Amino acid sequence: MRAVSFVGYLFVGLVGLVLISCVPSIFMPDSSGYFSAVAVLAEQILDPSRWVYDQGYGRIYPLFDYLAPAMSYSMTILIGALLTGFIGGLLFAVVSCLLPNKVVFPFKRLGYLLESIPDVILAFGIQLFVVFFYKQFGFLLFRFSSVGQEEIYVLPILILAILPFVTFYRIVLSMLEEEQQKDYVLLAKSKGMGREAILFRHVLPNILPSAFLHTKVITWATLSALPAIEYLMNLYGITSILKELLLQPGQSIIFFFILAAFFVPFYLIYSTAEMIFGEKSRVSSAPAWKAAPLFGSRDKGRHIIFDRASNNQKIYRNQKFMLGFILIALLFIGSCIYTLAANPIINVDQYQYDDAGNMIQKAPFGPGEDYWLGTDRLGRHLDDVLLAGAKYTIGFALLVTALRIVGGFLLAIPYVLLMPARIRKFLDKLVDGLHYVPQSLLAIMLLTPIISPDSLLSFPEKIIWQIVILFLLVLPLTTILLGKEIHHSLSSAYVTSGVVLGASRSQLLRKHVWPQIKIRCYILFGQQTLQVIVLFIHLGVFQLYFGGTVPGEEGFSGAPATSEWSSQISFLRYMLMTGQGFYTISILLAYLLLIGCIQLMVDGLKEVELRRLGVNLSKKEKKSNTFLTEASASTVVSSDAFRFHDKQLN
Repeated sequence: MRAVSFVGYLFVGLVGLVLISCVPSIFMPDSSGYFSAVAVLAEQILDPSRWVYDQGYGRIYPLFDYLAPAMSYSMTILIGALLTGFIGGLLFAVVSCLLPNKVVFPFKRLGYLLESIPDVILAFGIQLFVVFFYKQFGFLLFRFSSVGQEEIYVLPILILAILPFVTFYRIVLSMLEEEQQKDYVLLAKSKGMGREAILFRHVLPNILPSAFLHTKVITWATLSALPAIEYLMNLYGITSILKELLLQPGQSIIFFFILAAFFVPFYLIYSTAEMIFGEKSRVSSAPAWKAAPLFGSRDKGRHIIFDRASNNQKIYRNQKFMLGFILIALLFIGSCIYTLAANPIINVDQYQYDDAGNMIQKAPFGPGEDYWLGTDRLGRHLDDVLLAGAKYTIGFALLVTALRIVGGFLLAIPYVLLMPARIRKFLDKLVDGLHYVPQSLLAIMLLTPIISPDSLLSFPEKIIWQIVILFLLVLPLTTILLGKEIHHSLSSAYVTSGVVLGASRSQLLRKHVWPQIKIRCYILFGQQTLQVIVLFIHLGVFQLYFGGTVPGEEGFSGAPATSEWSSQISFLRYMLMTGQGFYTISILLAYLLLIGCIQLMVDGLKEVELRRLGVNLSKKEKKSNTFLTEASASTVVSSDAFRFHDKQLN
């Protein structure tokens, strides 16, 4: 049965890739329709003789011969980065576990800082450092860009490995610290076992299976970073081929095989790991909330009064949250006021002239009296771009995130309350397949025909379609995630008490579930906002600006239709190759400020949630809230409290 499910989910995932690969055909000129494109693609897949790439002028190549060099290069870099990151993160976590806390703490803070910086900015900073080092000392540390089909490996792998290394290091270290608090570790210490023996013989083997399953989300994030890193470093990987084919009609089969090349190997790896290491499903009785009616009388339970925990902290009293919120609010409001008051909104100076009226220089210009932060290649003053574009970057990021969270929550309610468990399990596995497809690659495929300069859509239509696509990309994942939060909260003991008192499912959701998960929803909102901003940066690398592009002038392929900040990201490669483009630094610093403010808000929300759970309280609060600790402590030893990897102590 497991083998049938394994193959079945693989087949369903491939069918989903077929449906996704045909979406760009909707916006192509002379399109015959979406369903017609799906039928044609299905016929091509079932007929291997049609697996060819027609480059025109009679040049036809076998599809795999055309894709194999670029695909193998991309997969080599990706797998090398994942292995480097995971192995390095595991080793550093084990070493950190043996070191004193005073030594480990700075590394934790550094890891937290690196995890907050977008991968594109990290890659750009490392490339700048390599160039600076070469200019100062005449020694090239790494080759930071390739020419033509030249292949470089060391620096791309190291840059791409930063995210999995830092994230896996923090996850494994947290799991090791938590595992060392369990009862069997205390028993082993009481029998005289050394710290290293307990760590390597018992603790580490116990957490490794769970730690490996945590790598799925890290792999997904690394997959999403791969296209931007390839393009920024001018690598001849799969991104370069995809960039050439996006606006060509009839290339759905190539899109399908590119997505399948990422999906199939990672599906096989993680599905096999879940079958081996995953928890076996246990037959259990239906939860108590299943017996509750969907709707109930408002009079039931209206006079029942419950004591509220005194450790609840209001969100607006958290200093970290309020600092980040105030800075973002001031930036957004200031941008709106500037747009209404300034005339023109963005000053443009493409040329500089001498006193005789002769042109002496062409944009970009450096910072000076006339240009506080300099200009970009189009001659736009960067201080104006930053002020006018803040409202677009912040506003659209918040709008897309709000749609994701609100839409996911509204869908999660019927998903949990009304849908049978078997169907939920099937949908969980189906949506889980999205973790094996790069999110940024999907966004590039779907958005390029919509917001390119040749698109026939109007500006409002481009905005609407871009919001819809960015919203739908992650909606299934947020629905499943919020559904699991709701289901977990409904499984609590206090919900069972509410059912006994006659509460309906809607009352349980309103009175019990939402108060328990609302802070986690706010945290998810902040995390999704960061993800959307990083996605904006990735799209900006490929000149896919929010609101689209308009036909460019004087050799430019396209100019941004709005002053959204990602409109400057596409000049990163230009800066490295020409030594100009220093103006981009101000945009990167603005992004770091915005991301730092959002991260402050997320940290503040996490502190509020910890205080609600009675964790990390001050000494004064701990004395007045000792009942929280007593209530959370359990006097019953769990069945696996004394589990040992080798079942024996020496």
